[in-house]
Amino acid sequence: LAAAFLIRVGFEEFALKFILVVLPATLLVYCTYLLGKELFDKKTGLFAALASAGMWSYLFWGARFQPDFLSLTFQVLSLLFFWKMFKNPNSKYAVLGGACAALGFYFKISALLIPLSIGVFALWKDRLEMFKKKVYWQALFAFIITMIPFMFWQYAIFGNPTAFAPSYGVEGGTAERPLGWMALDFFIHLPKELFFFLFLVGIITALLRIGLHFDILVKDKEKRVNAQIFSVIIIAVVACFYIFYIQGIIEDRWVFLITPFIFYFAAQGIWSIFAWLNIHSKGIKLFIILVLFIVFFYVQTTHTTELVKNKLPSYVAVKEAALWIKDHSSSNEKIVSASYTQMTAYTEREVLIFAPCTYGCNQFENDLVFDRYLKEKRPKYITFSLFEGHPPWAFQQRQYENGVQEIVLPYLNSSLAFNQQGQVVGMDIKQSIQREDLIFTLVYPLGGVNGIFVYEVSYEKNSSPQSL
Repeated sequence: LAAAFLIRVGFEEFALKFILVVLPATLLVYCTYLLGKELFDKKTGLFAALASAGMWSYLFWGARFQPDFLSLTFQVLSLLFFWKMFKNPNSKYAVLGGACAALGFYFKISALLIPLSIGVFALWKDRLEMFKKKVYWQALFAFIITMIPFMFWQYAIFGNPTAFAPSYGVEGGTAERPLGWMALDFFIHLPKELFFFLFLVGIITALLRIGLHFDILVKDKEKRVNAQIFSVIIIAVVACFYIFYIQGIIEDRWVFLITPFIFYFAAQGIWSIFAWLNIHSKGIKLFIILVLFIVFFYVQTTHTTELVKNKLPSYVAVKEAALWIKDHSSSNEKIVSASYTQMTAYTEREVLIFAPCTYGCNQFENDLVFDRYLKEKRPKYITFSLFEGHPPWAFQQRQYENGVQEIVLPYLNSSLAFNQQGQVVGMDIKQSIQREDLIFTLVYPLGGVNGIFVYEVSYEKNSSPQSL
């Protein structure tokens, strides 16, 4: 909706990316500093903010359209207000914490990790007495009130105020969707090895301190408001959420909430090392930290540069196909595509979702159901591509031991095979094929292969379809 508004008032793609991605990413760095300062001290906040500003994943996703930075900025602000509430129970902080958590949810449903984490810490701090404390109820009501417009929108569009829920996670790991242990990989991959080592030093030191003073922490309610326990709980909640609930393949940006805390503990790690080595000179400390960040920035920016170069052409074929469709269709014509977002943006046409519902339903359980759908909606074009998931009766990819990869389109009785170098070694792509009174004619690309196929759909009988 924010992007639509900006487009309406005259902004273009570059401006949208700057306003909706780059600015929130920059604000996130500052919020990381503020939270670190409140949890630990100014130097820890500054260390984490500086590391965040140079982290490869932030840099990479800061150049792509996604809602993560908008959401995460509100999430970190919510944690900041909640931490202030824990230290100084105050209605203002409770309301701001609940409202920011809800606003984070508007942009990314995983922002529910904030109230979940806060609930766990509140249970640790106040036990069952938390249900008697006014600030927690105020935070909850602020969250619910802020969420009401979102729920009304869900109901208006999908007929269900919690329509988002079925799209997240499954119960129990399966062979098809194993537990998401790869979420733990990002504790190493995001900070890279050097700062991961500092993180290990910091978190192990923190856990040892918690263990040594655990009896005191349990007895003394004030000492339970412990920044290290708060940080460990958030890291644990995020990890468990993706391992046991979301499961399967995990992307780096999904676990962004752990990154401020990785860098907070990395900062605590370097302070601990200074203490163990009896390094008290500010000049020596500053020199060591400067060297650490030079190495860190070099590794991170090198990785970012390589990643961006490799990814630059990744969706070019989809964009070019969409622009071709725009040039060869009228504004009232429809397209069926699994690349819903890209096709909608570049064709400026109504795009019907080709892939079946991934979770909780089976819209197109077979090709005959899809045939009836096409006859009802009568789209002009349909696309098949390597870039999105499709139902198995429509599009399949197969990998063979000799490195040959095969693309099969059972729906159109076509196939394509290419080797590890990307060279086509076998092709049987039908130029035209008829399915009862539906005729599919390949119109893009002609004379080459780029990973996407655009077929024009005709709705009249043709007894002589040709094969290529």
